[in-house]
Amino acid sequence: MSDKIRVIVFKRGEHWLAQGLEHDICAQATSLDKLFARFDLTVSLESELDGGLERIKPAPEQFFDMWDQRQSKVSPVNSDADSTFDYGLAA
Repeated sequence: MSDKIRVIVFKRGEHWLAQGLEHDICAQATSLDKLFARFDLTVSLESELDGGLERIKPAPEQFFDMWDQRQSKVSPVNSDADSTFDYGLAA
């Protein structure tokens, strides 16, 4: 993957959710560390299927709106600057 995937991160009840924007991929977990790992794994597995990520349409518009109103950036503790994902934290 050459371009970063924007991912909006938000909390619903006791769970954190990560929703990809360019591709409608979502993961959930009870902690941010688990969430980042699950989202990374989910994208990796989806990209291995026939057609790769290009077969997955963009997320619904409401998630792009959340991205536009995001509170700040967030990233995994052990991430590098060239990460595949650009995470934003919803208010």
